[in-house]
Amino acid sequence: MFKLEEKHLEAAQTIAARNRTKKSCDHCYDRGWIGVSEQNMLVLCTRCVDMDKSMDEWKQYVMEHEDLKEHYSDLFEEKELEETEESHVAPTKPEHKREHNQPRQSFVPGQKRTGRAKKV
Repeated sequence: MFKLEEKHLEAAQTIAARNRTKKSCDHCYDRGWIGVSEQNMLVLCTRCVDMDKSMDEWKQYVMEHEDLKEHYSDLFEEKELEETEESHVAPTKPEHKREHNQPRQSFVPGQKRTGRAKKV
């Protein structure tokens, strides 16, 4: 099992601290990261860290270090978007049929009955 070295973990912590968007956060206690996973990898705070900027900066960091490239090779694989032609059209409401308007209900929960009306 791959475990991230301490020097790389410290670099990830500085990246998280640089990319914070809020001044104070009760979720991560102003660190930028919530905790560390089993692989010694940082779990970033989703509330106060800009994920896109920090991910781009982490990719740059990984590119500079050869020992990390093999473990994070999936970050660099760009997913090809398959262009599919939509041959079928989504069904729409028929134009010749109009919507049936339902009568508006005047009952309000908790409404008091006045008089001697029977329960129905």
